[in-house]
Amino acid sequence: MKPIFYLSFLALLFAACTKNNSHKIILKHDVLSECNEAIQNAVVVDRVPPPVASRRYYYAGIAAYESLVPFSKDFISLSGQLKELRDIPKPDTSLGFCLDLVAVCAHTYTSQKLVFQEDSIANFRKRKLDYYRSELPSSTFKNSIAYGDSVGAAIVRWSKTDNYAKTRGTDFYIVKKEDGKWEPTLPEFGDALEPNWFKLRTAVVPSASSIAIPAPEPFSKDKNSRFYKIARQVYDQNKNQDSSYLAIAKYWDDNPNSAIHYGHATINVLRVSPPGHWLSIFSQAARQQKYDLFKSAEGIARLSAVIYDAFVVCWDTKYKTEYVRPETVIRKLIDSSWTPAIQTPPFPEYPSAHSVVSTSSAKLLTSMFGEYAFTDSTQIEFGLGARRFNNFREAANEACMSRLYGGIHFIDGIEQGKHMGEKLGEYHIRHIKTRR
Repeated sequence: MKPIFYLSFLALLFAACTKNNSHKIILKHDVLSECNEAIQNAVVVDRVPPPVASRRYYYAGIAAYESLVPFSKDFISLSGQLKELRDIPKPDTSLGFCLDLVAVCAHTYTSQKLVFQEDSIANFRKRKLDYYRSELPSSTFKNSIAYGDSVGAAIVRWSKTDNYAKTRGTDFYIVKKEDGKWEPTLPEFGDALEPNWFKLRTAVVPSASSIAIPAPEPFSKDKNSRFYKIARQVYDQNKNQDSSYLAIAKYWDDNPNSAIHYGHATINVLRVSPPGHWLSIFSQAARQQKYDLFKSAEGIARLSAVIYDAFVVCWDTKYKTEYVRPETVIRKLIDSSWTPAIQTPPFPEYPSAHSVVSTSSAKLLTSMFGEYAFTDSTQIEFGLGARRFNNFREAANEACMSRLYGGIHFIDGIEQGKHMGEKLGEYHIRHIKTRR
């Protein structure tokens, strides 16, 4: 580009930024996926479990979306649709704003308040602000930060009313010494994870218990019982499966808190979380479909909301049924030396959270993109390669079955988790409106 033409282009760009009601200055379409990657990095650094990760994505995603709604005639606020969401600040539209900077500030202001080690978000935010400072007029830069942060502050205030803080002082679970009840598993024998998560305010569904599934199969030591047969299915699958099934199990493991033990040494394995994985899949599809900032923010808000609800409703059933894990059953009834292909997470089995999260996510993504074939490259940075899928349902089904291949779920927990996810996704599609 010739210097004179380039200077003229910049002059027009800056004029557009400051012109009344002309705010659609998108310097980087994919900036919100970068914001979500910053949250994922914080999830790994903080070593928080997937339910806690889902809360971070949820509030930050809503903040970014709500900060953009006033600048569009096509999108509507989620205030009054999401539980207790109200009083979102409105911008002075006579001022100039850079909209992707507004969204970045709303997102990072919110997420920085939700993580433990704030530097993991603060350093990312500083890099972004340094970039925009060099690209924008001073007034536009300051207006954008001020408004984005004001929305973020409103979302943070809203987040403090979801009962999360109260559950921090009640994270206590007494293991039942009964056949068929959950108990800690190898290698770490960890305490029950987030036993009070179901007490959090839901996003959209009426309550944590509003999506019901049948009770799990009763425990039995009888080798002719159905319970014994589904336990044997897990054992036989893991014992006889070839490397392709193990690869699927590891690809969808998505346990950001897993560890490998070598004698007295423990190595913590870095992995994406289930919320981060499905939001990454959305971002890849949105990038390929050339989504603009508004559509990306809309998709992230809706997907993060359904994932957040998925953990709340799933945890409600998990801690009501307190169902035993395959590892415990197989070691007691079939093979005392058996270990699953992937690490069993420290909470009750029924239903499979992967199944609820993946199925509800796929349901929502199909409503956005239709029958969309894609390559998921989320796991490349973790050394697990990429996988090609014909549609989102196919990816979700593989994620669900990966828990059988990994040896950490019975088939019933997988199938009923899929039913729960299907109902949850449908409920969100029916009850959330983002377009005029």
